[in-house]
Amino acid sequence: MTLILLLSIIGIVAILAELVLPGGILGVIGIGLLVAAVVVTFAKFGATAGIVASVLLLIFCFVVLGWWMKYFHRLPLTRKLILQNESGEEDEKKEERNSLLGKSGTTLTDLMPSGRVKIDGQKIDVIAESGSIGVGVDVTVVAVRGPSIVVRAK
Repeated sequence: MTLILLLSIIGIVAILAELVLPGGILGVIGIGLLVAAVVVTFAKFGATAGIVASVLLLIFCFVVLGWWMKYFHRLPLTRKLILQNESGEEDEKKEERNSLLGKSGTTLTDLMPSGRVKIDGQKIDVIAESGSIGVGVDVTVVAVRGPSIVVRAK
């Protein structure tokens, strides 16, 4: 009985460690240990106990995995693995892109569908709303979608 519990616990710990450590080896070892625990249960206690152990081990694994996924970001050892805050640079760029909405400019390259436009003396990478737009065409900024600035020919 001790061997079965030991194999099960080490197997579960190895699988949980695999979620943090790269490589795949610990996951394979953990699965192997869990299968070994079930095989030993079948061998020592018979088919009924083996099936019960298999079902209980499967339920326990899902419960532990669910708990791990829910609290992973809060654990002291894993807290450093997850980005906690965003860079303020993106907010500044977002405001700058949103301020271009409705402004007009002239294409510097063919927009097929992306290219460069000069707006208020700035050269900006943009995307044409539909089709392609030639060089020297007046365009208006019609949308800002994340990092993309969408223009339409006048």
